[in-house]
Amino acid sequence: MNSETAGKIRGMVRRATLKNIKDDGQTQTASIEVADGVWRDDVEILQPYGFASHVPEDGALAIVLAVGSDEGDLVVLPIANPSKRLGKLGEGDVGLYGQHGDRITISDGGTIELQAGESVSVKIGGVTFKVSADGVDITGGHVKHNGKNIGDTHIHGGVIAGGDDTDVPSN
Repeated sequence: MNSETAGKIRGMVRRATLKNIKDDGQTQTASIEVADGVWRDDVEILQPYGFASHVPEDGALAIVLAVGSDEGDLVVLPIANPSKRLGKLGEGDVGLYGQHGDRITISDGGTIELQAGESVSVKIGGVTFKVSADGVDITGGHVKHNGKNIGDTHIHGGVIAGGDDTDVPSN
């Protein structure tokens, strides 16, 4: 193998530091350092379908491919940031996480744990279910327990003045 061919093969795959990550176009792009002090701008970052992230730049690293050994046709594989990594997962566990400790962990044993610094919201149509340090808020729709309406429109029968209890909700 001659030195030109060997150089092209060596240059096809490299580790790069990233900065100027942009997420405002059809694809995410970044500036990458391909050699000491040599930067390429607006290089496309490939992301798996159905998952997107905008990695913090402090410590962002990635593998860069020169497609067809063409230094003018670079692509960045999904980015890592070791300083923000979740870590300490058990074998078979899966984690989704953000840089401030928010996370979803799916354990091999069948448990899903969700941890958030502020709140967790579930929105479906006109209904919002929000859990925060202040409690649980449900907005829109209705709330049922064992088929009975326990929301603000439920009706009790057997109401008697005084200290007696009412019947269970009838709707």
